[in-house]
Amino acid sequence: MPSALRFAALSLFTSAGACLAADAAPPAVPAAPPAATYAPIAMESGVWDVTVAFFDADSGASTGRAHGRQVNTLLKNGHWIVNELSVYGSDGKTVAFQGHGAWGWDPVGKEYVDTWVDTNDGAPRIDHGFWVAEQKTMYWSAQQPDGDGHMVTYRMTERFAGATRTLEFFQTALQSGRQVKLAEMTFTRQD
Repeated sequence: MPSALRFAALSLFTSAGACLAADAAPPAVPAAPPAATYAPIAMESGVWDVTVAFFDADSGASTGRAHGRQVNTLLKNGHWIVNELSVYGSDGKTVAFQGHGAWGWDPVGKEYVDTWVDTNDGAPRIDHGFWVAEQKTMYWSAQQPDGDGHMVTYRMTERFAGATRTLEFFQTALQSGRQVKLAEMTFTRQD
């Protein structure tokens, strides 16, 4: 087939394809998730007092306590929440630690996601989670760079019980793979 004829045939073929594509139905809009998807986000909204218990990585023994406050602001659509955490020093007034997060339901990834930064971390932490409604428990996992070329794995479990919720924070030891409990935070609703 002469090259001019091949070019004409190719042009006709691609033009016909473009016309067919123009007549195709637009992609379907994903169905909205059930309202229950947003329940754990709403459950965390408000002002909470917090007690933080710290643990020794080797023995698991308690190494101290701190107190603070968390203010969680639910965005207007109820799909996302912003967390502001302050933990006070020994005088009970001076902020010794601050953390800031935003989490909610990712409709594209079809999972809960959280982005967290605080005054102890060298890098943002991105958590991925799932909700077990029957247990009123959110399970989170994350990997975060440690600054030495390693990815540190974390696991968090958050249990809701009315005006109280508990967050346990674990790190996976890099060499042994052992789960190490770093902290347990008990939140009490104030509003």
